[in-house]
Amino acid sequence: MSTIHSKRAARFVADAEKTSWHDATFWSVREKRDKMAQQLPEWEDLREHASQIKKHTITHLADYLEQFSNSLESRGVKVHWAKDAAEFNETVLSILQSHNVTKMVKSKSMLTEECEMNPYLEQHGIDVVETDLGERIIQLLHQKPSHIVMPA
Repeated sequence: MSTIHSKRAARFVADAEKTSWHDATFWSVREKRDKMAQQLPEWEDLREHASQIKKHTITHLADYLEQFSNSLESRGVKVHWAKDAAEFNETVLSILQSHNVTKMVKSKSMLTEECEMNPYLEQHGIDVVETDLGERIIQLLHQKPSHIVMPA
């Protein structure tokens, strides 16, 4: 099965100039990371500790989400749960419509990107404006954002 991403990746890899640029960029980032790691004697211990925290958190994610939700609700925040992107988008639209919102200014969010919230809201008459200049330019070009994803 082929996805849009895999098709675009195949076109990208076929371009030797882009592939060389990508490899050089990635290698440069890796060299900087390795240089910083070598300056910190406890680097591996910290990585292992972080890995254990991540595993614990993922294993107990439902508990932490419930705890977080309860904490917010105790302070008067209304928490909404959604089983998927469709329910998420419908919930957001319902809230906006209940307040007669026709224009929304928002910051970038990977959740809203993954759920394709902006196009969904726009299809329902909500004008969505990104606050980050780079994201706004991408939005005006009707493109999806792309970033090199790697650990800091």
